[in-house]
Amino acid sequence: MSIRHMLIVVTGVMITFGCSALCFSTWGSFQPVVAGSLGIEKTAFALYVTIMYLAMTVASPFAGKLLQTVDARILLSVCACLVGGAFFLMSLAPTIEWFYAAGILLGVGEVVLLWLAVPTLINNWFVERGGFFIGICMCMTGVGGAVWNAVFTALVSSGMDFHDIYRIWAFIALATSLPFTLLAVRTRPQDVGLLPYGASSNSGGASAKPRGLSVKDAMKSPVFYAICLFAGLINIAILIAMQFPSYARSLTDAPFDVVVVGGVMATVMMVGQAIAKVTLGGLADKNARGTLLFAFTCGVVGILLCWFGFASEYLLYSGAFVFGFMYATAVTLVPIMVRQIFGTREYSLIYSRISSVFNLVASFAALIWAGIQQSVFGFTGVFIAGISMLVVVLLIGLYCFGKQKSIVDRWTE
Repeated sequence: MSIRHMLIVVTGVMITFGCSALCFSTWGSFQPVVAGSLGIEKTAFALYVTIMYLAMTVASPFAGKLLQTVDARILLSVCACLVGGAFFLMSLAPTIEWFYAAGILLGVGEVVLLWLAVPTLINNWFVERGGFFIGICMCMTGVGGAVWNAVFTALVSSGMDFHDIYRIWAFIALATSLPFTLLAVRTRPQDVGLLPYGASSNSGGASAKPRGLSVKDAMKSPVFYAICLFAGLINIAILIAMQFPSYARSLTDAPFDVVVVGGVMATVMMVGQAIAKVTLGGLADKNARGTLLFAFTCGVVGILLCWFGFASEYLLYSGAFVFGFMYATAVTLVPIMVRQIFGTREYSLIYSRISSVFNLVASFAALIWAGIQQSVFGFTGVFIAGISMLVVVLLIGLYCFGKQKSIVDRWTE
């Protein structure tokens, strides 16, 4: 483990703590402020998030190819500038249409910085403990969300206009990313005469070449499409957590302040998923199949506690926290599964195509849950649908692990 190896982890931590957390974890705080200032509906503001996810869907296959062929220092720095530029564009916005244009820039930048760069670089540099380090990097979106939302609240309370806050966001995004993407990153350890961490013990000191399936061969396998479905359903299922605060507010006969409890449930779930990203990453390094079973159990238990724990706010908090361990699987377990099944030979290309699916699903997942909740089935339908999706996710995941050995036997350099 050299300083170069650790700088890759530090870079992953900083881009998720800065650019990614600012993008994904603070837009909800801006929503009422921007909507009120521009005189628009909150749904009109939220549409820029949908545009951002659609941009990620379109850009993902191209980004995977670029990450495979272009120097990571150049690509990551350009993407960081896109994110910083998007926030600066928002700081100038006189109308909501400027946010829609910024959403495209954010989508193109973040599909590399969050979804592809972290797992790809960690997999390039770490043969061992890759899942653990992916978890450390990914948990920083939650940590950053807590920090930047607190900063946002303080700035708004001081009377600062949202345009000025977005200018601060642009500066933070660039300051927390560019020093690391420009100076600390190399695409592969071989670029600086090193081996991936753990490679020497596994290969007797031989040069460690990436092994796995080509993207062409991977896409001929039914397992590839099963993982696409697996990742997509996870991204739908975990967003049931966004319904927890609304569910708490619907408990009109509850012996506690339902508004406060709903807000605390959201915070507790974020804490749970931050802890879970590191925990599940470390567990998946040793036993990814067992990690899936554990996460599935946490997901079902968490939903049941929230569903039937209406008599006690502590049961609701417990349910939200436990469900966080399922929530974390989208960004920890999925990339680890892709690596363990298809290898690292053309990992970024394969994972970018899979990420296209779950980013597309994420564009509409919130609408799906809102539609179920507003239907005749209400929150009962929401919880039943959530558990049913988790069962399907488990079955697909077990199928993929069952086929793993036959695919690994086909790996080449």
